[in-house]
Amino acid sequence: MRKALLALGVVVFAGTVAWAQAPKTVNVKDIVELELLTHTEVFEKIHTGGMTSILLVAGGTEERGPHDVLGGHTIMARHRAIEIAKRLGHTLVAPVFPITPNATGLREGTNQPGAISVPTDVFKAVMIAEIEAMSMNGFKDIFLMGDHGGGQPQMKEAAAEQDAKLSPKGVRVYYIADFYQKTHEDVDMYMYEHKLPIAGHGAMMETSEMLYWESLPGEYVRPIYKTVPFTPTNTDPEAWKAARDARIARDAAAAAAAASGQPVAPPARGTGGAAGAGGGRGRGAAAADPNAPPRVDNGLTGDPHPSTKEIGKIVAEIGITNTIVEIKKQMAERKR
Repeated sequence: MRKALLALGVVVFAGTVAWAQAPKTVNVKDIVELELLTHTEVFEKIHTGGMTSILLVAGGTEERGPHDVLGGHTIMARHRAIEIAKRLGHTLVAPVFPITPNATGLREGTNQPGAISVPTDVFKAVMIAEIEAMSMNGFKDIFLMGDHGGGQPQMKEAAAEQDAKLSPKGVRVYYIADFYQKTHEDVDMYMYEHKLPIAGHGAMMETSEMLYWESLPGEYVRPIYKTVPFTPTNTDPEAWKAARDARIARDAAAAAAAASGQPVAPPARGTGGAAGAGGGRGRGAAAADPNAPPRVDNGLTGDPHPSTKEIGKIVAEIGITNTIVEIKKQMAERKR
C-alpha cells in the first residue's frame, strides 16, 4: 500500500512539474510585428480590430566598436518600434529594414568587416515600395522613421511624395524625424546634465540601450565595453553645450525668417552642424591635435565604459516618448 501511494505521489508530482514547465500558448492579440502574423491574422487585425496604422522603420548594419554588434541600429529600432506600437494602439510594425545609406566602416580592404550600405536612390525606392505595399494591404496611416542618420532625407522625401499620391485614397504617409534627431539631441542633453560622456559612435547612448534590450548578458554588447580603447569626441562638455545652444538659436531664427518670407542666411563657417562638433550626435571630426596620441581606429568615437542597463532604459524611453508625441501631433494637424 505504501509503495502504491509513493508511486502515485511521484506521478502527481511529475505531472505538476510538467504542467508548470509547459510552454505558454502564443497570444496573437499581443503580437504587433507584421512578420510574426499570418495573413489571416493581419486581415482580422485591420478589418475587425481597427489596426490601420503601421510603422515602417529602418535600422542599419555597420561597425560600432569591437564590443557592440553590427546590427545595433536594427535591434534598437525594432525594440523601440514594438513598444511604440503597443502604446499607440491599433498599430503594427513592418519588418525593420536592416540596410541604409552611408554605413560606417564600409571601405575597400577593411580589417573591420560587416558593414552594409545601399545607394540613396535605391533606399528611397525601397521606402516607396514599402509604402505602396502597405497601402495595398489596407493600412491608412503609414509612418516612416529610422535609427540611422543615413537615409533620413530619403525617408522624408518618400513620405511627402507618397502622401501627395495616396491621400486622395484616404491613405496618409508621415515622416517622423523625432525617432532619430530629437532623440539624439535629448539624450545628449541628458548625458550633459548628468555629467556622463556625450555622444560618440558606439559609445554611451548606443551601448546602454543595447544593454537594456539584451535578454542574455553579452547578446548585443560584449563585456569588453568596460575597457575597450577609444578616441573620444566632445571632450569639453561646456563647449559642446555652447555650440548646441548656438545651433538651436540659429535654427530658430532661420525658421522664423522662412515663415515670414525673408531669405535665410547660411550658417557661418565653423559654427558646426548636426553632425559636427556642436551637433546632436557628436560624430564630427574635431580639430587634430599634433601632440595627441594616434587615433584608435576601431569604429568607436566615444566612451562606452560607464554604460548601464538603467541608463539604457532612460535612453529608450526618451526615444519612445518623442516618437509617440510626434506621431500624435502630426496626425492631429492633418485631421484639422
